[in-house]
Amino acid sequence: MKKRTAAYDIGVIAIALLIVGLIIGAGVTYAFTSSKSTTTVTNTATSTSTTTVGAGSTVTATSTITSIITQSEGSGLTGTVTIGDLTDLSGELQAIGSQQKIAVGLAINDINSYLSSVGDTNVKFATVTEDTALNPATALTDLQTLNAQGVQVVVGPLTSGEASNILQYADSNHIVLISPSSTAISLAIPNDYLFRLVPNDAAQSFAIARALASDNVKDIVIINQQSVYGTGLANATMIRFEALGGHVQPEIQYSSTATDFTPTLTTAQTEYQSAVSTYGAANVAILAIGYQEVGQMLIQAKSSFPNLLSSIWYGSDGESDNTDFTNSTSAVAPISTQVKLISTIGQAPVATAKTTAFIAEFNASAGTAPNSYAINAYDATWVAALSVLAAGQNSGQAIQKVLPSIANNYFGASGWTQLQASGDESPVGYDIYEVQTTGGVTQWVLAGTYSSGTDTVTWQPGMP
Repeated sequence: MKKRTAAYDIGVIAIALLIVGLIIGAGVTYAFTSSKSTTTVTNTATSTSTTTVGAGSTVTATSTITSIITQSEGSGLTGTVTIGDLTDLSGELQAIGSQQKIAVGLAINDINSYLSSVGDTNVKFATVTEDTALNPATALTDLQTLNAQGVQVVVGPLTSGEASNILQYADSNHIVLISPSSTAISLAIPNDYLFRLVPNDAAQSFAIARALASDNVKDIVIINQQSVYGTGLANATMIRFEALGGHVQPEIQYSSTATDFTPTLTTAQTEYQSAVSTYGAANVAILAIGYQEVGQMLIQAKSSFPNLLSSIWYGSDGESDNTDFTNSTSAVAPISTQVKLISTIGQAPVATAKTTAFIAEFNASAGTAPNSYAINAYDATWVAALSVLAAGQNSGQAIQKVLPSIANNYFGASGWTQLQASGDESPVGYDIYEVQTTGGVTQWVLAGTYSSGTDTVTWQPGMP
């Protein structure tokens, strides 16, 4: 546990009650947990319900809100605090990145509405978005631009490659990063300035390996992007799958900038034929760890290496729930259906009132449902703002100190955001999706779930 600052001394009680009082809609009851107790607070605009927290300390929501406002005023925190938004608006993940931008904007609006509703007119929040185009070098330039503008806390970046390239600068300049989607194991570093509202890939490797084993796969041909994300997850999955008794063909890597996958698929074909000759086609799978580019890989396979499409393909959270693979106007949708493209992604939150309210709010703004990373980005923005308020100052060093306690007591649209010592969200489980076409509609369908607590997969009837 990090040393508490004076600004934090209003306590977890005050912040947690502020957190559960987030106004998305009146009259909804939410709960939060801490190391001391479980508390329920009625969320109404005028509620003064009494709540007991910890060692018999009793406070009211109204008095606690007043306390945090008074504390913020006493600290000199006034004016507009800008929260940065590093996302991809023009690169390969722009479909995901554009949703992040919308989610951050909605969170800012909701935060300001909440502060206004409780009479805090001293502080407002704003956001400025920088387009990284999924380029690590651009991400660094963007972060430097935000730093020059005085930004101390940033939602993003999307990928581990970008995060890896900017982390040293963030650490040196005390800029807090809260990524809704980066998962590389190599970035699971305690006490740095990167926090992630997703579990790192140590957990995902277990999920993928167990899914493969429970699907009676005996040998895998593994193809992965050569990046901190792709290489880290591939290596961890290979180790875990072999520990479960499986066999892995030699790893096949491709450049993160590759557009022609002929060399990759040529090697994959050789390995696939070798695996089939030993284990039989029914017991061999191809595991592709990457992003949208896996779609181009599938298109090239259909054209020049069709035997590779006889196998089930597995993927990871870089592909799962990505509409590029299900877009009815794209060439890759029917191929994705053919190979199923079974892919893991952090387990969706239980549908609480907060989740439902945010999905409705996002739908009204964007005309589509938010993906899981957009939900995470919404919560990341709230955690950022609440950390600023708890710190009592717009200082990266102060925010970094209080953020773990804020996150550990925050219940948002994505559920609990409890962090591990590494600053990554604690794993609960993974959803396993596959691509299916029914009635002419291609979509990601829930095929099963993985429990991190029991290391087991539960498949839906008839799946995978």
